[in-house]
Amino acid sequence: MAMNKAKMIKGLVIAGLVITVVGCSPKEANNTPEEKPAAESQKPGDEAKEAGIKVIDLDWSAQPKLGVTKGDYYRIEERFRQGHLGILEVVKSGDEIVHVEFNEMTRPNYYHRYFQDVPKRMSEYNFDMGEKKGAAWIQSVVQVEKQMLEEQRITGEFDVVSGASNSIKQAMIPMAEKLAPSLDKASNEKYYSIAEELDGGLTGSLKVVLRDKKIVSVEYDEIFADSPDEITDKNLKQYYRQSKYDSVEYEEPSRIGFNVQMDALNDKVVETQDLLDLTGLPSTEQTGDYAKSGFTVRNTAWDNYLRLAEKLLTEMKNDGNF
Repeated sequence: MAMNKAKMIKGLVIAGLVITVVGCSPKEANNTPEEKPAAESQKPGDEAKEAGIKVIDLDWSAQPKLGVTKGDYYRIEERFRQGHLGILEVVKSGDEIVHVEFNEMTRPNYYHRYFQDVPKRMSEYNFDMGEKKGAAWIQSVVQVEKQMLEEQRITGEFDVVSGASNSIKQAMIPMAEKLAPSLDKASNEKYYSIAEELDGGLTGSLKVVLRDKKIVSVEYDEIFADSPDEITDKNLKQYYRQSKYDSVEYEEPSRIGFNVQMDALNDKVVETQDLLDLTGLPSTEQTGDYAKSGFTVRNTAWDNYLRLAEKLLTEMKNDGNF
């Protein structure tokens, strides 16, 4: 009975929560050489309609900045508003703020069981909130991040999107005020990230944090394009503006949760200090057809990860940080 209920919930969510980008996104407005330029294909078209994807008029981009970003790393996380977990990351290269990212985990006792302890930035949460309140959580977040980078400050007043400002006022800004004094001195942690476009409407994103020349965190994710029309596989179009790691609905073909695999990657690299050794990690070997034999198949994401990891490894070594 629990399984039937879960399937019913999943069906309701997937049918009613999907939206797409219209007009100019924050990424387009910035239009830096490292970022993917806007394209007409980002607007909903025939492919989205044929896939049965619901389209409503809300605007945001889930895409990371392309290329390599590196510098001193500053991070703060705190629980607020009945237990939501806010995470604010800032990266400085010299005197310049080069990266700001805010994410939030819903509280473990969230009233909607489907969204308990779920990351908001690139999950279905934005679609749910957008449908109910007319604004998605991430809309204010990316708008404030953009202002912080352009104005080279993380405190003070910022423009927000009406209906999507609670987390900004109650978490992001108060946390930034606590973190700001740390930015006046060099950090003992270094940040390296790289993002590249992959085939089929995906962007690969790898982030590595080091302390005293040792890796303390590895995060790899693959983000779906901002428009379903940019995603080649019709079965994946529904995940646009989400990531494989954050999505609640995404079904990993290698038959082991994408988030589980990447959490295992982090644990292994932190232990071995080897970015390129995948030995023993789940879904790294082709072991047969899961449906027939019960074994998993190799996750294609591992090859994407290794390619990006080799590039970051070179950067870290050249800088003398690893």
